[in-house]
Amino acid sequence: MSRSKSRYGALLAVALVFAGGTLHAQESETAKWENTVTLYGWAAAMSGTQGIGPLSATVDVSFSDILENLKMGAMLNYVGRGKTFVAGADFIYMKLGSDLALPSGGTEVAEVKLKEWVMEADGGYRVLPWLDVLIGVRVPVIEAEFVPNTDNPNFSGRSQSEAWFAPLIGARAIVPVTKHLRVIARGDLGGFQIGGTNTTWQAAGYVNYMFGDHFSTTLGYRAIYADYATGDPGQQGYFLYDITNFGGLLGVGYTF
Repeated sequence: MSRSKSRYGALLAVALVFAGGTLHAQESETAKWENTVTLYGWAAAMSGTQGIGPLSATVDVSFSDILENLKMGAMLNYVGRGKTFVAGADFIYMKLGSDLALPSGGTEVAEVKLKEWVMEADGGYRVLPWLDVLIGVRVPVIEAEFVPNTDNPNFSGRSQSEAWFAPLIGARAIVPVTKHLRVIARGDLGGFQIGGTNTTWQAAGYVNYMFGDHFSTTLGYRAIYADYATGDPGQQGYFLYDITNFGGLLGVGYTF
């Protein structure tokens, strides 16, 4: 089921990007389509619960532990805006581990290791020069591993991978403050319980400063929540991901 959802979500994401390109082509020759590609780092703390089969663990990484627990990360964002239509895509990869887990449900879990891919694509309409309404899809892919407590010889490690898609609706405001300074806010809500337990939301705020016509830097804060579960709680094959990723963000962008 999760593989089918992942394929459907990926196809929908590609369709949205293609639709955005088609809308771009339909813009009048005098209208400028502005593209911005941003490479960014997200100091993402984590809080929530991860479950695999009969095992569950509380995941709690404070802001002060971010650098210690973030083993690897890659983040890339694209936003395209025309006179009437907009399109966008976002890619996140994070590998986290080391003292993420606390005992939960009486089971001693020494550590939870997580690999996360979050792919997103959206398109929309400029209802105001500074306000976009959006519709899109978010596709998380999670690899979770429970590392056993060596003091408990009866506990063996567990690992599982899941992927799912969550359609979303949202809005983005890009408000110019000066010629070079802009304030950006983005929010969305999705999942809508498609396929069972499936909820997601995002809230973000940024300050963006343009250096000339092409380069910019972005500083802000972002939070993404996902609550997804498949299978029967406590049974083999059960998977739970009920986690919020949140933290500061710093990026460098190029506009063309």
